[in-house]
Amino acid sequence: MVFQNYPSLQRVHTRTLEIANQVDVVSLSLPAQCPPVPLVLQCWAGSDPSVPPQFLRPLGVRVALLAVEVWSEGNKITVGSSARAVLERFLRWRWEELLPQLPHDNAQLLTGAHFDDVSVGISTQASMCSPTRSGGVSMDHSISVLVIASTVAHQLGHNLGMRHDSTGRFCDCGDLRHDRSCIMAPPTGLTPGLSFSNCSKQDLEHSLQQGQGWCLSNVPEPQLLTGSPTCGNHFVELGEECDCGLSVECTDPCCNSSSCQLMPGAMCATEDTCCQDCQLRHAGHMCRELLGECDLPEFCDGVSRHCPPDTFLQDGQPCAGGRARCYSGACATYEEQCQQLLGPGASPVSSSCMAALNTRGDERGHCGQFPNGSYVTCTHQDISCGMLQCQRSSSRGDSPEGSCQGTPVPGDKDVTDVAMVLPGTTCGPGKVSSEATGEGLGGVSQC
Repeated sequence: MVFQNYPSLQRVHTRTLEIANQVDVVSLSLPAQCPPVPLVLQCWAGSDPSVPPQFLRPLGVRVALLAVEVWSEGNKITVGSSARAVLERFLRWRWEELLPQLPHDNAQLLTGAHFDDVSVGISTQASMCSPTRSGGVSMDHSISVLVIASTVAHQLGHNLGMRHDSTGRFCDCGDLRHDRSCIMAPPTGLTPGLSFSNCSKQDLEHSLQQGQGWCLSNVPEPQLLTGSPTCGNHFVELGEECDCGLSVECTDPCCNSSSCQLMPGAMCATEDTCCQDCQLRHAGHMCRELLGECDLPEFCDGVSRHCPPDTFLQDGQPCAGGRARCYSGACATYEEQCQQLLGPGASPVSSSCMAALNTRGDERGHCGQFPNGSYVTCTHQDISCGMLQCQRSSSRGDSPEGSCQGTPVPGDKDVTDVAMVLPGTTCGPGKVSSEATGEGLGGVSQC
């Protein structure tokens, strides 16, 4: 992979996103001209090298399909006309039912239902690796495999922290077709994009630097991958020793691309993080640099070709000069989240303004949403853990409620959690924000 303009990504080996997919009963009853579900999943996941395009691979992210569950005997959740409600039910089902049976990073639901509140799908923003919020819902809305695959890729992009390619961001994905947008463009009616833009790459880099991709460093065991082994798909599956892609793209002198076996004398493949010149690196070689002050470096052990699992500082350790606490490898300050949302110079509103806004329990201030779309009112102790309340000016003087504006949030209907405080953000002396899922609730922020 080449990331000429993204130096932070150059230092990191390819990440692996472990996906579980569900297909509802409505999709199975669609007309015969609709694309077969397995082909759609292979397309966006890149699990079949003969099916283009593999959307996330240019970003250094491989999609490992761990499970495809078809709800042929009835849906596991209620699928109605509200995409937001379906998403909340799906995320709750994933957290309560699927994760205990199958550890994974992200789950996507493909449905044949028609939604009234979104055009093609909905997902949660910057939620990757979250046990309660990492997922999305896409409509089976086209006879084109690529169109649906692009829709699912769009939902995954939001999960990975990518924002929409709005006009003012000057985004480009190098697609010369005037009728085609980039993958993360807002729904416009144009032909869906087949590649991510420079803005999407920058958003991904920022998310990784914040520690939000900590779960993407491990490589799944071959027996966990779904489908038959396919030499040439960049995954080492059962019966394979290496996989450097198709013969036309493989440049690894350690791997035979035709058989997916190591070359004579080779102990490992170039893509292995603890491999050099086809031999295992010595113990103590750094194979994964720290990605932030809450992360820890990892070192080869001299025995395995793989880097050890990602590790980080214990939760609660101070970071950012004492302004934040480490949480799952990330150091999330309120100020940095405001600047990511609104740009340089943005800062939190005053405490009185934040209290006035987040106790409203509406779209301007809340601590999450119920599955029916209504908002959760923050309690007094949770006001710093709900919706991000930021201002573009650095002035933080107390203002009366009438002039307390809060965060100007884009009116994008296809993404939720777009301006929610990240888990681990300091919200009081000795306290950090956390995700909680009470009975009947979706993702609710608490301190």
